[in-house]
Amino acid sequence: MQADILLSGVHIVDLFFRFSAVGVLLGLLLRLTHQRQYWDMAAIVCSMAYLLLTAPIDNVHYGVLRPPLLLLTDLTTVALFGAYWTHVHGAIRFSALPAWLWCLAALWLAWVCVFFLIFAGRGDYHDIHHVVSFAVLVYVLIDAVRGLADDLVEARRRWRLVVIAGISCYMAVLTLFELTLLGVKDHWLFSLINSAVALCISTVITYRVLHPALKISEAASGSDVRQDNPSPDATSPSQSPLAVRLHKHMAEGAYRQNGLSVSALAEQLDVPAHQLRKVINNELGFDNFTHFINSYRIPAVCEVLKDPSQSGVPILTIALEAGFNSIAPFNRAFKHNMGDTPRAYRDRFQK
Repeated sequence: MQADILLSGVHIVDLFFRFSAVGVLLGLLLRLTHQRQYWDMAAIVCSMAYLLLTAPIDNVHYGVLRPPLLLLTDLTTVALFGAYWTHVHGAIRFSALPAWLWCLAALWLAWVCVFFLIFAGRGDYHDIHHVVSFAVLVYVLIDAVRGLADDLVEARRRWRLVVIAGISCYMAVLTLFELTLLGVKDHWLFSLINSAVALCISTVITYRVLHPALKISEAASGSDVRQDNPSPDATSPSQSPLAVRLHKHMAEGAYRQNGLSVSALAEQLDVPAHQLRKVINNELGFDNFTHFINSYRIPAVCEVLKDPSQSGVPILTIALEAGFNSIAPFNRAFKHNMGDTPRAYRDRFQK
């Protein structure tokens, strides 16, 4: 016969914060159900499971609920990865995955379900799972940092910044507890602070999503969209003065600068970086700064490759003079824009 659950006043307050956070997240979950944001829903469900599983109650009192709560809690990283990827890179296209990867993912998911639901998470794999989850978080962090500078969509940039801040704080806290404060995790004060912070974060997120004036717009636009290369001097009468200045500056050869960034270009034009990003994104239709720069670099390279008098100039030299840092990104960008390799493109005009 199980012993009764004995709770102190602090534990009751802790539980109040946790159940309040779960209730707030449940309301958000119901809202997202109508919008079919499945990865966001999965992340919310896993977060709710974490709040319930880490409550100040002995494991024996969870009964049959503990294995499924443990499973959902340990799948939180996967759900967060899916939500991040959907908002930043667009919907995950499972149909594009090779068959072997599908099989591997299915086998892994089946094993995880067996391990947590049947074996209750007892075994060496639990530590391995934590390592894999940590590796996923590191990958997401690297992706968020690496793509921040080039991202021209403000909503996506906010997602990246939130992810960078969140994962960095999590890793710092995890490292602190694992290396120095080993006993803090089981302390009642840590549990209380954890539940209070969870309630605050869930309330803020829910308010921003549900409030019409603050609702975060969808930023993901699928995978990289192939842009038509604008003519360097092609400007429209409807374009803003900044867009006209930008076209003129780029036509004068600004794109040839190696390592050119949004911040550097904004400084050259003497405008705030966020204003320049908005112009390139909203008026010119680019969601990635590198794609915008390449829309000038690639046509310039093509003009040299088509010139018979330049047939002896190495392709690497042409790429470097156009502003590319190395041959590999140049080849990828050229193939993406022109549908052919630089050498094959040149051969067409050397016959």
